[in-house]
Amino acid sequence: MCAANTCQTYGRSWACPPACGSIEDFERQMHEYEDCLVVQTVAELEDDFDIETMQEAGELQKRRVLDLVEAIEDAGLSAQTMTLTAGTCTLCAACTYPDAPCRFPDKRLVSMEAAGLVVSEVCELAAVPYNHGPLTITYSGCVLYNSSQMVTD
Repeated sequence: MCAANTCQTYGRSWACPPACGSIEDFERQMHEYEDCLVVQTVAELEDDFDIETMQEAGELQKRRVLDLVEAIEDAGLSAQTMTLTAGTCTLCAACTYPDAPCRFPDKRLVSMEAAGLVVSEVCELAAVPYNHGPLTITYSGCVLYNSSQMVTD
């Protein structure tokens, strides 16, 4: 999907290919984790062209995932997780790629697709609906982790 440049950010963002890393790199990293938590935002649309609700739901999903990342960091577990999101990173109004380093490399979120995941397959494996029915939009992200290593006080 990324190489097809359907979202118009391929080669324009630190969080998108080719800058975010190769699928092979992500595959090696993902094999270090045992578990996956799927995080979704589902919105009901007024009609198939309800772009405003689609955009609001996408922004809400980004905020939820960023809040989750912050909670993981606050718990001291960020070194033990990998978080992927829906769509490209939107932390900055304009990405510095390729002229300057990423402003927020520790907060930059890569999409599930850029990491080589097929979102519908991840949802199926997690027993989470990918499609929530007619006139809905769903944005999915995930956190990879090892439950056997998650020891908190």
